[in-house]
This record gives sequence, C-alpha cells and structure tokens, in this order.
Amino acid sequence: MNVRRIGMVVNPAAGGGTAKEVGASFARTVVDAGCEIVGLSALSADVALSNVRGALRDIDALVVVGGDGMVHLGVQAVAQTDVPLGLIPVGTGNDFAAATGVPLVPADAIAAVMRRVVDGTAPRSLDLLRVEGAGVEGGAPRWVAGAVSAGLDAAVNARANRMRFPKGASKYVVAAVREILSYRSWGYRLQVEGVDLTPPLRAGLERFPGVMIESSAVAGEHHLRWESRGALVTAANTSTIGGGIRVAPDALLDDGLLDLILARDVGALTAGKLFPLMIAGKHLQSEDLRAVRARTVTMESSDAPADWPAVYGDGERIGTLPVRVEVAPGALRLLA
Repeated sequence: MNVRRIGMVVNPAAGGGTAKEVGASFARTVVDAGCEIVGLSALSADVALSNVRGALRDIDALVVVGGDGMVHLGVQAVAQTDVPLGLIPVGTGNDFAAATGVPLVPADAIAAVMRRVVDGTAPRSLDLLRVEGAGVEGGAPRWVAGAVSAGLDAAVNARANRMRFPKGASKYVVAAVREILSYRSWGYRLQVEGVDLTPPLRAGLERFPGVMIESSAVAGEHHLRWESRGALVTAANTSTIGGGIRVAPDALLDDGLLDLILARDVGALTAGKLFPLMIAGKHLQSEDLRAVRARTVTMESSDAPADWPAVYGDGERIGTLPVRVEVAPGALRLLA
C-alpha cells in the first residue's frame, strides 16, 4: 500500500474541543513523514462528507479525528472503495475504535496510523452494515460500522445525544436509567434471513414468544420471523454500543454475519435488572433475550406510524422503521 496523500476530517467539538489540537498534531506528523495532508473538514457533517466524496479520487487514505460519529461519516464515503480509513479516536464512546483495537490515546493512535502508512502495511478488511428502506431519512442507503438500534437502545442514544452533562461515556448510563424509568415497548415484525441456526439455538428460539422458524433452500441456513411487542432490537457488527455497553458480546467484525439481539416486552422492573447485565455482557443468559447471527434483517413495526421506533446507527439518527439491514462482508478497509 502506497499512501502519499491523506485526507483528514476533524470534528472540532470532539473531546471537549481537543480534537482540533489532535488533528493539527496528526497533520504535522504526516508532513514530517514526507506525505501530504488534505484538509476536508467543514462546519457541518454534510459539507464535510461532500468534501470527502469529491476528493476520493485524489487521496490515498482518509483519516477521521473524533468519535463514532466521525467513523459513521467516513464510512459513508469509503465503503466498498479502495480508499482505506484511519481513525484517531477523540470521542465520547469510541466503540468502533475499541472493537478494532485502535489505541484510545490519540498520540498512540496517530503513531499506529503512521506506522501503517510508512511501512505500507495492507489495510484490514472488515464488514459493514448497509441500511436501506422507506424509513431511512433522505432515502439513500446508509452504512453503519457498529450497530443499528431500534427500540430502547435507540431511545437511550437519542436521549444521550441531547444531554450536555455528564460528559463522556457515563452519560449513556444516565440516559439508560432515565429511559428505563419511562419504559415503553414497541410492536415489531422482523424477517431474518440467512440465520446460522445451531440445535441449541433453535431450541431456545422455539421457546421465545413470537418466533417462527422457516427452512431455507441453502444448506445450513434458515429464516425466521419475529412478531411481538418488544423492548429492544439491535443488529450489531461490533460488540459494544454507548461507550462500552456490551449489547452483542460475541459479535465479530469480519465473519460476514450480523448479530441480532432481541428483547421481549419485559417491563421497567426487569429492564432495570437486565441493564447492569448488559454492561457486563451477561444479559444473553436471560430468557427474556435472544441472539442470532444472520445475513439480513428486515425490521417493520406493527404500531401506528406516529409510534414507530427511531433507528440509530453509530450513535447517529438514521430514521425510523421500516428498514432492511444487510451485512456487507469486507466493505471497509481499515488502517489498523
């Protein structure tokens, strides 16, 4: 890999404003290494994304400085292209950085990116999630690096985004407690295709309210439907959301499958008991949840349109149901 021109986008608000200094440090390091930095930042994410897309033919790599929101911006531009993505984490959650082993200390992350640039190390090939459907705001498909949430998890995300205090990942915990106290459920209709169904998993799914298992023409694959009121639906590519909440503890970034987590309508009391287990990644031991691996999931709501759950991906609002989420194997090339 020969990287000479590196595009950079900085979220100036990330890290309490420290991202600007981190970005400047990265730019100096790039120039000192004999490479060229191409500044693509803008006052809005939409303009920054337009800048990146316009520069793709002229850069050899894209580096984003910020949190999961900047990862989300970056993958919209570089998904299924030959341009690799580098990450300098200066965000609130940094779930994607943690999942990929990117150093969480900015100086260490800069050094890691530059080692790969100077050494010519081939980028890692990782999966992404592609989200499309009538519920996607703006109509165009969206790429998600981490997880797609529709339910209590998305409501927590929305509340956390509105909160000014506390700072850091702890605000997700505060937001979760507040959402649990005002608990609600949603009506779901899910069609899940390409399910990796082992005998123990099948037995567990058959006991889960609203699940219907269907055969597939492909050997070793199955489809299933889930029609029920529920508290949470997450299609995960990485194991954590919300700054370390282990919603899908067994999720892998390069297995060609998404991890789908379903929680039935449990009520506020049980939701409050499950949340600490989710932080520790032990919630899937509960009979109130199920996890399956699959290629695609189509999510619809049986509620009235005004009550459709919001959909979030990488901490960013995508829209509402209905959406279809499909794993795209090897869609991202990562400098890590």
